[in-house]
Amino acid sequence: MLLLIATANAHYWFRQDPNASEVAETLVSGLLHLLVDGRAYPLFALLLGFGLATIARESVRESLAAGLDREQAERRATALLRGRGLGLLAFGAVHALVFAQGILGAYGLITVLVAGIVAARRRRAGLLLAALGCALSTSFLVVAGPEAVLARSHGLAAQALFDERLAGVAANLAIWTVTSPATVLTSMALPSALLGAWLAGRGLIEQPHRYRRELAGVVLVGLVVPTAVFPMLWLSVGGTGVPARVLIAWHQGLAGLLAGTALLALVALFAAHRSAGTGALGRALAATGRRSLSVYLAQTVLLALAAGALRVRGVEALSSVWQLTVAAVIWSIAVLVCSLMERRGVRGPAERALRRLVAAGVGR
Repeated sequence: MLLLIATANAHYWFRQDPNASEVAETLVSGLLHLLVDGRAYPLFALLLGFGLATIARESVRESLAAGLDREQAERRATALLRGRGLGLLAFGAVHALVFAQGILGAYGLITVLVAGIVAARRRRAGLLLAALGCALSTSFLVVAGPEAVLARSHGLAAQALFDERLAGVAANLAIWTVTSPATVLTSMALPSALLGAWLAGRGLIEQPHRYRRELAGVVLVGLVVPTAVFPMLWLSVGGTGVPARVLIAWHQGLAGLLAGTALLALVALFAAHRSAGTGALGRALAATGRRSLSVYLAQTVLLALAAGALRVRGVEALSSVWQLTVAAVIWSIAVLVCSLMERRGVRGPAERALRRLVAAGVGR
């Protein structure tokens, strides 16, 4: 799943090669729009919400066992989640100095926003907030139109870091402070996080071997329906009328949420196989998942280093195929390093730091 993030972010670091094959560029662009754009945010937000609900449930259980009443236990869990959200915001601010388009700020804000709802399992409030998030996101996508939503910012991050330098770093932080809350309001991340929290404890993700049919149905609906509508979207690209705007709102909004849920179900089905976690690849992917925050940050650093190294050689533009190749190589390096760390019993440095930040904040 972190491969999707590396793929989604690669274009920020390289300008588009004007001499690239038009056929290859069209094909890659179509695949990115179908499988990555508007899908990575919901997928990781689903995992975020699932993780938050799991942490809250465990915190409440421990507090009740320690003699606290339900209300006190929920307040303690809420404080724990909000501390985690503030920690993500701190990581996001540092990360934004290099890459303003990161997801940590938005996910940190979402965590702070939904902490009380998740800890107390306020389903009605969660449903209302999710509906509001869907309405705001859809409205934004309809108003923005295809030109704004589907546009790619090729080389924007590299320009800020390598050309503008200190001014670019300062601009990155300023942009991040605006785009993080804007992302919460205009993407499907918030509804996805609430859906992920709702899924926690229902067995679909924790015990996927018991729900293979249901998960297969989610995969079928979540991937086939958006794919079936995709040709109409592709034909409408460049249009400014109401049909084009509605298709964009569907594709980047609810279809993205469907596809993100389908991808999560697909991962759960993979995990349901007995051999999924016993092979070398399964173990490596599991090790990477346990260090997802560290890998996410490392991928940005490696993308920046790759872009800088190529610039030294006079290469600033790459075709989309080569951009995806760079992203895949960087992700593969991260998986290999995580596998080695797992063998040595070394936890992710970002995960350790976040745990200390949260513990320090909650302990005050």
